[in-house]
Amino acid sequence: MGLLALGLILGALLWVEFNQSRLDEPARFDTAAAPQRLPSRIATPRVHGEPQHDNPQVHHAAESGDAGAQYQFGMNLVQNAWQHSEPLAMIEAVDWIRKAAEQEHVNAQLMLGALYEKGRGLIQDYELAYDWYRRAAQQGNALAMERLGLMFARGRGVEQDLEQAYVWLNLAAARGDHDAEGERNKIHGLLSAAELTHAQERSRTLDLELPRLTGTLQTLPFGF
Repeated sequence: MGLLALGLILGALLWVEFNQSRLDEPARFDTAAAPQRLPSRIATPRVHGEPQHDNPQVHHAAESGDAGAQYQFGMNLVQNAWQHSEPLAMIEAVDWIRKAAEQEHVNAQLMLGALYEKGRGLIQDYELAYDWYRRAAQQGNALAMERLGLMFARGRGVEQDLEQAYVWLNLAAARGDHDAEGERNKIHGLLSAAELTHAQERSRTLDLELPRLTGTLQTLPFGF
């Protein structure tokens, strides 16, 4: 029994010494498996100037005064501004779109009207929105006609006039704008028989006077 007890004591002492030596060793890590520390702040590259880099020919044509290129370059900036939350890009986009609109580029006139109505890249101004919608509508742009009709219906930028609203929405619907058709039908029931007759006569007259644009019906970017 004495020898057995002695053996147990010696075994316990050896076990304690072995484990203590392992605790004293410095910790070792597998650097290949260890996750890399990420920087506390990752700088997002600025997009200002990207359209110029990606479309040098368009930018050159825009600077040379080409209205179509100015509009396209401006719309590229609008897209970048929305995707990357770049307010300065939106301000620059307005400048290019305005240059095209002042050269009677009909799509630019519509877009400038939308920018004024929404107040993006510039101060919201319903009267200027109405003016640019009207200029585009007089060139035959169906979506501008719809927007003009809605301005009359809501009294934004112009005195509310449901008869005029019906006229422009009726014209837009006749040129394939399905949204305008629904808005026109809402106003239909708000007009007297005499007002409706007059509005339809006015629609027919303007339909003969205003140009009809060929090609696909213009759309605006999401959110406009």
